[in-house]
Amino acid sequence: MTRKEAEDDMVQGFTDGYDLDAPEPSANRSCSYRHGFANGRDDRRHEPRAPAAWLREYAEACIAADTYGGTP
Repeated sequence: MTRKEAEDDMVQGFTDGYDLDAPEPSANRSCSYRHGFANGRDDRRHEPRAPAAWLREYAEACIAADTYGGTP
């Protein structure tokens, strides 16, 4: 997966997560998608799960994991 694909996946996850009727993603989705999904849920519920600085770092870790392999 390229960086652009990982970023696009994160945006799609955010969009899906913003829909409270959408089911939680399983492990077959990328880390970027799952992170975006969780962010969409956070925004929709107005309940951030962590400080913004941590979320930004984790987003980069997910993109790196999806692009180069490994775990965030």
